[in-house]
Amino acid sequence: MKRRWGIFPVSILLLMMLVTGCGSTSKTEGSGNQKEKDEYVIKFAHVVSASTAKGKAAEKFKELLEERTDGQIKVEVYPDSQLGADREITEQMQSGAIQMNAPFTGVLPAFVKQFEVFDLPFLFKDRDHVKNAVNGELGDIFNKHLEKQGLRAIGYWDGGFKHLTNSKHTIQTPKDIDGLKMGVSQSPLLISQFKAMGAGGVSIDFAELYTALQTKTVDGQENPLSNIVSKKFYEVQDYLTLSAHGYMSYPLLISEKFYQELPEDLQKAVEEVAAEVTDWQWEQSAGDEEAYMKTLEESGIEITELSDSDKEAFIEATSGVYDEFKKVEGSQELLDAIKAAE
Repeated sequence: MKRRWGIFPVSILLLMMLVTGCGSTSKTEGSGNQKEKDEYVIKFAHVVSASTAKGKAAEKFKELLEERTDGQIKVEVYPDSQLGADREITEQMQSGAIQMNAPFTGVLPAFVKQFEVFDLPFLFKDRDHVKNAVNGELGDIFNKHLEKQGLRAIGYWDGGFKHLTNSKHTIQTPKDIDGLKMGVSQSPLLISQFKAMGAGGVSIDFAELYTALQTKTVDGQENPLSNIVSKKFYEVQDYLTLSAHGYMSYPLLISEKFYQELPEDLQKAVEEVAAEVTDWQWEQSAGDEEAYMKTLEESGIEITELSDSDKEAFIEATSGVYDEFKKVEGSQELLDAIKAAE
């Protein structure tokens, strides 16, 4: 017998469609009629070891942000220069391929010239001085310049004060640097700083620095204890000078375009987590210094600590670098903001 498709089967079909519709689920809070929430992915790339305070803070940022947003924002962390050097990563942030980085300030003058202020020798008295500056007027000035480059700072992480290592001899006076080839970042002021003491400043990407030291392409370098230990520079260097001649800051940057694409509630979550992790990172960084010193003492590297009078000699030898910096637009405003933060 042939089946006839009439009104009755159609009504059943409509009923089935209604029942199926009532069973759908949504990721959003509230009624099932709301649309699903968009999900976002942050690629967070950086160049240092995951074992450093900066590396651990990146992981903590991932953990807390995914938790606070119920997974609506996923964070992928790429340490150890997996996605390139700091400058390359920051360029990819401008193009939208990467969303976050915490580069060291030595590469940022290529994007914002005013960041050269961090490359001035003996600029900050201590960590508290730095923290007051970046959380105050200095940080506000930088953000105005960063946003023009498609970047936004949502915190400043602590890299610590920089010290000198080399494979030739003890460094205790500026004359001891004369003739050495020192590996530095791309910053012109850092190269000028070593040139003022008779040394050759050679621009080397951080990921290539160990090899450059090992092969004697350069004789020495400058870095905080965290990088000297995590990258095991002490294996290919014989002398360490605790000079604290410069400070390394890590601005926590996010792509401005990506930030603006986030709904307001997710922007707020990013900012709140960034602030919380920044406080944690500073504590972690300061606490790690003692362990780093123990590792260096046990390594057998010769350690020299500069006295106040030793530092005065270095300050005098590099004073001309300040004159060079004054050619940068807005330089006095930056110096005034740093002075006010003491």
